[in-house]
Amino acid sequence: MQTEEQKEVKRFELTEEQKGLIKKFEVFAKEIGSEHKAGEMCGVRSSIISQLRSETYKGVVSKQFNILKAYFETKEKAANTYSEVEYAPTTISEVVYKTLESIKIKGGFAIVTGDAGIGKTKALCKFVSDNALNSVMITINPTTKSTKAVLKKLASTMGLPSSQSCDDLWNSIAAKLHDGMVIVVDEAQLLTYWGIETLRSFSDYFDGCGQTLGVVLVGNDGIREKIMGRSSEQYGQVRNRGWQRPQLRAADVKYSDIEKLIPILQGKERELTFLHKIAQTAEGVRGAVRLFGNAYDSGKYDLDGLVEMAKIMNLDLRGLEKAVRGK
Repeated sequence: MQTEEQKEVKRFELTEEQKGLIKKFEVFAKEIGSEHKAGEMCGVRSSIISQLRSETYKGVVSKQFNILKAYFETKEKAANTYSEVEYAPTTISEVVYKTLESIKIKGGFAIVTGDAGIGKTKALCKFVSDNALNSVMITINPTTKSTKAVLKKLASTMGLPSSQSCDDLWNSIAAKLHDGMVIVVDEAQLLTYWGIETLRSFSDYFDGCGQTLGVVLVGNDGIREKIMGRSSEQYGQVRNRGWQRPQLRAADVKYSDIEKLIPILQGKERELTFLHKIAQTAEGVRGAVRLFGNAYDSGKYDLDGLVEMAKIMNLDLRGLEKAVRGK
């Protein structure tokens, strides 16, 4: 006797709900410009979508539609939550942006370091978006910190084959880079010595050709300690090439920055002051914005609601609440 699953594999006919999910997928694919990319994001390959659409899929139909349904339900719920400002020209993000702009013009090396969650990465993404034709950005993680891994990451980002030897990777990347470009490296504190030297070599190569190529390393104070600390002798070549070395702190966050990041609170001094004080702690701007987002989604984002949510998030409020309520 055949099971229901076996019957489904042999033959099926789309239900109205399933037709609706296919339609949602098609709209989504049109929004992002590709069914292939949409399939990767949804978890159902575009080739499978085509077979589902034509009612010729030979696998378990319900499984694929359950994946689609779960994805779109999650996205619909997310659409009803607080949406952060994409980019705001805050005190810190503008320092980062202007540093990148300067290095694009002058070439050479820059090292941007600072506390976590204060807006460095947002500024990098904004710059790369604004300068898509002459910038390339990679983000380092614990598995992509060495010479080969850095070269493969760059090659992949630039649309080059990454399955090459190190010297072939370097040559193909150098050939695609051009005068006036900037390589932006986020989470650079994870880089090994040779990973940093590899990036420096691109800048030196273009300098030797009478051209400019900027390399900007961005991360926490670990990168500064490597390059400029007590045991930094081996980094002398990198250190001597540093045009700019801004060091940024959560304490640098201004009240006006919070107004820009959370415009819905315009004129609400106590709430803005509380979030400003949170942003100046180890939580940074990211922590303040997440706190507001959670409070907003809960339906209560006045000062009481913010304090209550901060406690739920286990944020350290020592002295903060009292200081704000005393205003």
